[in-house]
Amino acid sequence: MIEVMAFLTDVVPSEPIPAPRRAPLRLFLLGRSAIVMVTSMFGVVLFCLWVTLVAISPLTIVAVLVLPVTAVVRWYAELRRRGAQRLLGTPVQGSYRPPPEKGAVARVWAIERDPASWRDTAWLLLHAIVGFVTSTLSFTLFAGGAFYLIYPFLYWVTPDPVFRNPFGDQWTLHSVSDAAAVMPAALVSFALWYVLVIPLARAEVSMTRAMLGRPADR
Repeated sequence: MIEVMAFLTDVVPSEPIPAPRRAPLRLFLLGRSAIVMVTSMFGVVLFCLWVTLVAISPLTIVAVLVLPVTAVVRWYAELRRRGAQRLLGTPVQGSYRPPPEKGAVARVWAIERDPASWRDTAWLLLHAIVGFVTSTLSFTLFAGGAFYLIYPFLYWVTPDPVFRNPFGDQWTLHSVSDAAAVMPAALVSFALWYVLVIPLARAEVSMTRAMLGRPADR
């Protein structure tokens, strides 16, 4: 775990993330992680759909479908740019080549020749991985702390076999007082969450800034 923390410190800028809307920063990031766990998978769907449509776009009968899907991809990317900008406190602006004024097929070819479109596509897949892993780890550490904090209560209100073996068959609980011995694990989990929640969020949004904040190639 020490190596993970050192890695995050080295590869991600060390400036603090400003707390938005006067909310406690870590609690804000906790709620955000719960959302990103779900929405990051949306990127996988968009990635597969966009790449598939581009691959079959020489069939002009379906080429125009690239246009609405690209609009959704860029809308989703813009949402993430705004989120990264709020958290990092620095501008994150995307830029795309202007499309031709006329001709749906011509606009499709222009989109496919725009390097920014392919960066968006690569970001969809990478964000689905990085966003899901970092947000899930952050949320799980907090949820694990809450779980072990109320473990004696869970032991008390459930049938005996349910929570008798918190860490496997090597340790069997026989009473509520025995279950209280599990509670220190909550402190460990909360401490790890408190230390890692900001570096994990910063790693994700910094990746978004690096990939989506580049100027357009002319």
